[in-house]
Formats: sequence, C-alpha cells, structure tokens
Amino acid sequence: MTRRLSLCLAFLVAPGLQARGDEPTKPTAPASEANPAVPAAGHSLHGEAFNDGPRQAAKLIEGMGKAPFPITTDKPDAQAFMDQGVAQLHTFYYLEAERSFRQVAKIDPACPMAYWGMAMANTNNTKRAEGFMKEARKRAEKATTSARERRYLDALSAFYKDGADAKARRQGLLLGLETIVQEHPDDLNAKVWLAMVTWQNSSKGDGIGSRQAVEGLLAEVLRVEPMHPGAHHYRIHLWDHSKPTMALKSAALYGKAAPGIAHAWHMPGHTYTELKRYADAAYQQEASARVDHAALAMHRVMPFEIHNYSHNNQWLCTSLSHIGKVREAITIARNLVEEPRDPKQNGPNDGGSCQREGRARWSELLVRYELWDDLIEATTSGALDWSNTPIEKKEKAFTLGLAYAAKGDKAKLAEQVAALKALADGEASKKSKKSKKSGDLAGVEKALAELEGHQMLLDGDKDGAFKQFAKATGMRGEALARAYLSVNNLELAESTAKKAVDRALNQVAPLAEYVEVLHIAGKDKEAQIAYRKLEPLAKEADRDLPIFQRLAPIVDAWKAAGDWTPVAVEPETDDAAQNRIDLTTLGPLTWSPYAAEPLSAPDTQGAPWTLADHKCKNVVLLFYLGGQCAHCMQQLELFGKEVEAFRKLGTEVVAVSTDDVEATKVLNENEDDIKFPMPLLSDPGLTLFKAYRSFDDFEDQPLHGTFLIDGAGKVRFQKISADPFLEVEFLKGEAERVNRLTR
Repeated sequence: MTRRLSLCLAFLVAPGLQARGDEPTKPTAPASEANPAVPAAGHSLHGEAFNDGPRQAAKLIEGMGKAPFPITTDKPDAQAFMDQGVAQLHTFYYLEAERSFRQVAKIDPACPMAYWGMAMANTNNTKRAEGFMKEARKRAEKATTSARERRYLDALSAFYKDGADAKARRQGLLLGLETIVQEHPDDLNAKVWLAMVTWQNSSKGDGIGSRQAVEGLLAEVLRVEPMHPGAHHYRIHLWDHSKPTMALKSAALYGKAAPGIAHAWHMPGHTYTELKRYADAAYQQEASARVDHAALAMHRVMPFEIHNYSHNNQWLCTSLSHIGKVREAITIARNLVEEPRDPKQNGPNDGGSCQREGRARWSELLVRYELWDDLIEATTSGALDWSNTPIEKKEKAFTLGLAYAAKGDKAKLAEQVAALKALADGEASKKSKKSKKSGDLAGVEKALAELEGHQMLLDGDKDGAFKQFAKATGMRGEALARAYLSVNNLELAESTAKKAVDRALNQVAPLAEYVEVLHIAGKDKEAQIAYRKLEPLAKEADRDLPIFQRLAPIVDAWKAAGDWTPVAVEPETDDAAQNRIDLTTLGPLTWSPYAAEPLSAPDTQGAPWTLADHKCKNVVLLFYLGGQCAHCMQQLELFGKEVEAFRKLGTEVVAVSTDDVEATKVLNENEDDIKFPMPLLSDPGLTLFKAYRSFDDFEDQPLHGTFLIDGAGKVRFQKISADPFLEVEFLKGEAERVNRLTR
C-alpha cells in the first residue's frame, strides 16, 4: 500500500496557514479536514481564540488567594475553579487563571461566566479576549444567569465594544463596574476591580482624580476581608511612584495573601525599592523567584512562558547587588543566561529576554564589585554568551576593557578600544542620514570615552584622561572616584564618592567606596561615621569582595586603636519583619530542567525504541498527529533533512505518531519517495502524548509537541501547540548550546 503525500510539489497546510516561502496554498486536507468548518488537527474545536493558552487540565492549587465569586451553576467543582480563577486574576496570574476558567467550561459548558473569565485573563490580547466574549454572550442568551452576572458581562462587553474608541471603552468598563458596586454593595471583587481600573485608566491619560478616594475604596474591602489579594495588589500599584509609604501594610501582607503566585511577592518589592529598603526588596524578589521556580516544575513549562519571569529575576539580582549579596546574585544571573530560549525573541543574533537580562546583570555585578578575573573568564570562556546585537557587542567590549584597564593590561585594553571604535564607525554609518545620534551610537561613544580615559591614565596622561572621563557621562561614580585616587586628587575623589552615595542612597557599593576614600584622605572620623551607616546595610554582604577586603584592615586598625565599637543591631519590629517566612519552603532559588517522562514505543519494524537507551545524547522528540496531518508531514520532512546534522551535534531525532504501527510504517512508502530517516514510533493509545502533555485535556485531542531532551534525560526546551514547530535551525543552535552547558 502506498500513500501519495505530494510533499515535493507543495507543503500541505491546515486551513489558514501558508506554505514555505509564504506562498498561499489552496487548503488541502484529508477527509477529516476536508470540511472547512472542521478544524485542522491540533486546532481547537471552538475557534482560533482557543488554539493558544493552556490546553492542559487545571487543578485546585493552594496559595492562590481567596476571592469568592459566585456564579449560576449546579456544579460545585465549577464554582471552585471559578473562585480560583478570579483570585488568580487579582494577582495577574493570567495563564493559570485562563486554565482555571477553561476547567469551569469543561465542567459546565453552558456557563457564560467561564468565557467571561477567559476574556478577563486576556487583558493583554484583545483578539483572543473578543473571541471569548462572543462565546460568553452567546451562552448568556440561553443560560440562566443572575442580574449580577449580567452586569459583569455588560461591563466587559462595553470594554470590547466594536467601533468604540479606546477612551470610550475604558470608560464603559469603569461605569459598568460602578453599576455593580452600586447595585451589589457586598461584591468585594467589583470594588477592587473598580479601584484597579481607576488607576489603570490614569496611565492612559484619563486622570485618576483622588488617589485617596481610591484608597478609601480598597480600605473598605480590607475591613471586610483583610487578606483580599486584589485589594493589597492594587493598593501597591496605586501608590507606586507616588507615596509608597501608603502601601507598606499591603506590601507586608500581599505575599501571604497569595503565597503561591510569584507576582504577589514581587509587587511589594516595588514599594521597598521606592523607599530604598533594599534588603526587604531582595527578600520579596527572592520569594518571587522561588515561587516561580516551584510553579515551573509543577506545571512543567518553560521559564519564557511565565509572565514577568525574567523581570522578577533580574530585579532580584539588582536588589541583591544593592545589599552586597553578590555571589548569590551572580548565580541567579548566570542561571538566566543558561535557561531555555524563546524562539519568538531569539533572532539570529539575540539570545532572548531571559538571556539579555542575565548577561546585563551578571556583567554589571562583576564590574560594580571589581571582580575582574571573574569577568575576563566569564567572557573569554563564552559563559556570558554575548549575542551579536550592537548593544551587547558594546557591553562585551566595554566591560572586558574595564577589566583589562584595572589589571593594567594595555595591549588587551587596546583591543577592546579598537572593537568599540569599529562598532562606533558602523553605527555612525547607519545613522549618517539622520540629524540626531541614535541611542546605540551615543552609548558606544560614552563607553569608548571611558576606556580611552583609562588608556591615558595608564600612559600617564592625567589631563587627557579626565577630559575623556567627562565625556563618559554614564561613568559610575565609584569608578571615577577611584580614578581620582589613582592620581592623588583626594579632594575630587571624596566629593565624587559622596555624590555617588547621594545618588544611590542605601546601596552598599558606593557607600563602601566612600568609606575607603575618606580613610585614604586622612578623614578617619568621617570614615567611621560612614562605616556605621554601612554596617546595617551590608550585614548580608559577601566579605570576600575586593572592597570589603580593602576595608577589613582599616576597621581592624580602628579596633586596635580603641577607636571602634560595633553598631548595636536593633531588632526589626515593623510589618515587613514580622511577616517574614522561611523562603526555602516556597521553592528553589534557581531554575533547573525537569526530568523527561519515561518513553518507550514500537518503531515501524515493531521494535521498541526507548529513551533510556540514549543516555549521554540529546534527543529531539517530535509528537505529530499522524500521516493525515499535512502540516506534520512538513515538519517531518524539515527535520528529516537535518537528521545527520543533529547527529553531528550528538543529538538524535525521533518522532511519535498517533497512528498505529502499520499506518506509521507506510509513511516511507509514498509515490514521491520522500523518506523520513528518523525513527517513527507509534502511540495510538496516546499514552505518551498525555505523559508529555501534548494533549488537550479540555477537548480530548492530541496536540503537536516538540522537545529537546539532554543526555541526562532533562527537558531543555519544549513547545506544545496547535501547530507543529518548524524552526529547525533554532533547535540545532539549542542542541549545540546544551552541549556547552552539559559537557
């Protein structure tokens, strides 16, 4: 038996998709797809809006917060998931909120509020939200709903009203929520959403009116329910960048109100950062990171799939830097660099947002705390994994140049100066037709000026050096102060160091440098006063850092002379201290890949292929929806052409089908003589599809799945979706990168 695939003539694609080269093709499909009303394999039965988002079942999870939201249903489980979804909405945990609402729809398909919830969870995706609202309104026409539920549907419908301008839609939602509050004064959720929409609209230029009036609305909710997650969340946002002291009570309680959601820990960090309370900010951001990592492991998703994941972790690095916990911060930054990459953000020369944030924080820490040997090793070994984007080429040359300057290596410093000059020339050429310099070019020129200043210092040209430093307007104050010290200009060293302290209040690095400068300037009384301010800020700082190694003998000399007694540490008594918990109970500090599920299935000859037999090799694992899925055939051909290239990278390619062994076997027996050289495994019972979550639990159908598993059996990349993953070159690059990380 043969099967004509016609793949050599044109790729067959599901309706709405296009062939390679972006050439439109006539939709061609097997019998099950011949009717345009029937979705292509892997696509939702309910329409495009349901193709994305979570497609695996929800579970009732501890720590989501409590925000009861009664709906009309006779299914207790549906009500439980509705309550969970609403609580998740209040902490912007949108992916899991949508999952909860999809579970409501699975349990009670006629419930319109399930689809209202899905729309609420897609506040940043108008197209999908509008699709969900259409489903909600359609069901509301037939279902029995309460007056309150209809008001919620009306309010959100006003926000997605066709033809209305943005301001009118925002106002429609605001007025709709006001109506609910007026008609249902016991509805706490309506009150906190009204507060949320009020401050959100202010950022769009609508005006907020009185912040205190919004505060009164939130306080009213908290008098009734002191741990309402939305009230604490929106209060923090309300006073952020305005009067953060007003949010201190909520900052101390929000994490406890929704301990299983990272954002509930992250947001209080905004309040403490605004108040320069960096130890408290670091505590919050560490909690956020640990909760994120626990959730990643529990749900088996990639870091780049989590909203604000890289933002949370890079902020933790910065907070730790401010209190001198540098080694821990570097561990987190390096972890970001090494994590799976997002193909949507990973262009030919760019490593993606987690990687960008990780490289920025890692190099920043090494420079700020003068860990020059570590910086040189991390750069030259490739561990920092700088991309080829202009901004990162600039940072690589600049930071490496600073390291060589500090070590007095003129030749290698000159190499980095030359690299920056070449980059500046390239940027200038690109912008030659524009009247203003680009930000990238300005950044390169400032970096170049600083490195040239260090070159001149090493050559003894003091005047020339400080003229160049004056052009480097982004130069760190501590670095400039040390430059003045190197030429014995103690007055300017002191004033420059003091300015750095004033600009970065309560941060360890500039204050520690100021202590050293004062001591060298012979002002030990002032140095001791500054050190007394430093002690409580640096109580968790790493003492092996160069600046603390230089300060240690100074303090020892003060003690020997009887001029020093340690500062008495007062016990912390504010809300932040009283509400602290053991953060290790929340999850791991850094991300690690989860273990792949055991895999064994018969190949086309009926022989078992087992993942465990391929230890020490990477495996690209493709889940495809049988020989009748035209788009899957495209994927198999694309990966089949690169099987040998993957093998050279120590990587095997294997594909698992929904077809039985016989149907899988005939794929290579087609009239076009197209061969699929990778092992083709059979899983008609979908056991493996379900084990790897390449399955839509809500619609009981298999999904396309692509996984990269390392030689230790850990999943380094995954993509589960309505369509097969076709970016072969991306996965080859990831296989090569995994080899560098694991071997």
